[in-house]
Amino acid sequence: MATLIFQGLLPFLFILGVSPLLVGLINKQKALLTGRLGAPIWQPYYDLFRLSRKETIYASTASFISRLAPVVSFSVILIAGFMLPIGYVRPLLSFSGDIIVFAYLLGLARFFQILGAMDIGSSFEGMGAAREAAFAVFAEPIYFFTIGSLAFVSGYTSLYEVYLSIHLDNPSSLVFIIVSSISAFFLMVTECSRMPIDDPTTHLELTMIHEVMILDNSGIDLFLYQYSSYIKIMIYGIFEVLFFNPFSLHNQWLGFSLFAILLLLLSTVVAWVETMIARLKIKSIPQYLLFATAIGILNLLIYTFVR
Repeated sequence: MATLIFQGLLPFLFILGVSPLLVGLINKQKALLTGRLGAPIWQPYYDLFRLSRKETIYASTASFISRLAPVVSFSVILIAGFMLPIGYVRPLLSFSGDIIVFAYLLGLARFFQILGAMDIGSSFEGMGAAREAAFAVFAEPIYFFTIGSLAFVSGYTSLYEVYLSIHLDNPSSLVFIIVSSISAFFLMVTECSRMPIDDPTTHLELTMIHEVMILDNSGIDLFLYQYSSYIKIMIYGIFEVLFFNPFSLHNQWLGFSLFAILLLLLSTVVAWVETMIARLKIKSIPQYLLFATAIGILNLLIYTFVR
C-alpha cells in the first residue's frame, strides 16, 4: 500500500518540482529568439525563494478574503495536480468523472483569485477580474469539447483511463488526437494567461488580465499566486503532451524520455508563439476562443461520422 501511495505521488512531485523549470525554459527561449541572453532557466526558482522571504502587506481595505484567496487558489491547483497521470502509475486521485472535477477545481482557483482581486477595491484589479471571468466563459467549452470527445471515443470519464486508452500504434485515431491537441493548446495559452491572450511580462494595467489581479499582493501571497501559475502551465503542458501518450511504448524509460522531449518541444512552441505573434485586442479574444471551441466540436463530428 505504501509503495502504491509513493508511486502515485511521483507524478505530483514531478509537477511540483519541475513546473518552475518549464517556465524558465520558455523565458530563456523567448530571450534567445529575440537576440538577448536572458535570465537563467533557474530564475523562477530564485524568484519564488525571494518572494517567500519578503513581508506580506495588505491594503487597508482588504478583508479576510485577501488572506484566504491565495491559499485556497494554490491548494485546489495542487489537488488538481494529484489527478493528472504521468505514465502507467495511477495518480492518487483517480475516479470515474474526475474530468469534470478537474475542470472545476481549476475554476474554483480562478473564482477565489477573482474574489481576492475584487476585495482590494482597486479599479484596475476589478477590471482584470471582470476580464478573467468573461474569458473563462469562453474557455470552459474548449476543455469539455476536447476532453469530452476523447471520453466518447475511449468510453471512460477518468483522466487516467482516457489517456491510457491512447496508443501510438493506432493510426486511425491520429487525426482525432492532432485536432484535440490543437484545441488543447488554445486552452493552455488562455488558462495560463499567455500570448496572444495575455502578456505575462507586461506592466500596463490597461492591457493586463492575470497580472493586474495580483498587483497589490506581496510576500507569501504573491509567492502562492506565482507558484500556482507555474504549476498551472505545467498541468496544461502535461495535458497537451499526453495526447500523444509516449508511455504507450513498451519501454517505460523510453516513454518517459519521449515525454520529456515532447514537453521541451512544447516549451519551444510556446516561446515561438509568444515571440512571433502579437497580443490580440481585447475585443478579438472571444472570437479566438470560439474558434478553439469550434475545433473541439469538429472532433465530436469526426467521432460521430467516422466511427
